Amino acid sequence: MAMRRTASVGVVALLILALAAVSASGDEICQLNPLGQLVCEDSGVITDPGDPGTDPPFDTGGLRYLHTRFDAGVECYYWSNVPGGIDTWDPANDPAVIGIVLSMAECPPIPAVDPETRAWEIFRSWDLALPIPSVEPEDHGITGLPTYLATNQPAAITHTEVLPDGRTLQVRAGVVRLTVDWGDGHGQAYPPEQALPFPDGAVTHTYLLKTCTPEYRENHPSGGLCHPTLDHYDIVVTFEWGGSYNVGSGWIDLGTLDRTAAIDYDVDELRGHPVPTP
Repeated sequence: MAMRRTASVGVVALLILALAAVSASGDEICQLNPLGQLVCEDSGVITDPGDPGTDPPFDTGGLRYLHTRFDAGVECYYWSNVPGGIDTWDPANDPAVIGIVLSMAECPPIPAVDPETRAWEIFRSWDLALPIPSVEPEDHGITGLPTYLATNQPAAITHTEVLPDGRTLQVRAGVVRLTVDWGDGHGQAYPPEQALPFPDGAVTHTYLLKTCTPEYRENHPSGGLCHPTLDHYDIVVTFEWGGSYNVGSGWIDLGTLDRTAAIDYDVDELRGHPVPTP
């Protein structure tokens, strides 16, 4: 939180001490003008306080604004190029700058934060939804007919926070792709919004072989029509969650995190038999 201060009696006393220290160096002559502004010069000519070439009364490291904050419950000051503090480039603010610097301790340095690293921490911390798949026909698929797969449609997740250096970090995530391994050697990727129930959905697959137990395959007359090894198909459904972040210059992709669910699916066949007419 930035703080502006006016020259009080205490500040004037501090200014007098500062002027004595500066004048003792013999390099500069500093005076307070009738407005209470500190002006310094090297050649004996008092500089106009409005001169844009006037330096701040303290070395700011090239940073423009003086801010204050509470660190461990103690108010301290720090220099920054983030607006909102006292503008040290304006000579009219010199008394306030001197008053703060001579009466407060300098704040400990703020650790540098990499926005991408922080964005990944947030992205990984989210409880990203898993697919909740359902199929139609529900109990048993039918060879030669399409099976429809539907799943939930999770909403996007967003987060905003202010980094220690004052920048605003935005992070977002959403399901960018749905992939389905149908369990018979076939797999495909789909837009997530296509995973709707029958008859509106577009996530479908047609099985060619039914699934059977080993006993059925070995002993039943129709055992040769079964899949040679499987008694069910393992359908594996995956949400690919895509993350991105923004610190004011546009959205940057983070990558994807997968969330997966699976269901066991038995497939049967329908065989027609001629029925004699009466």
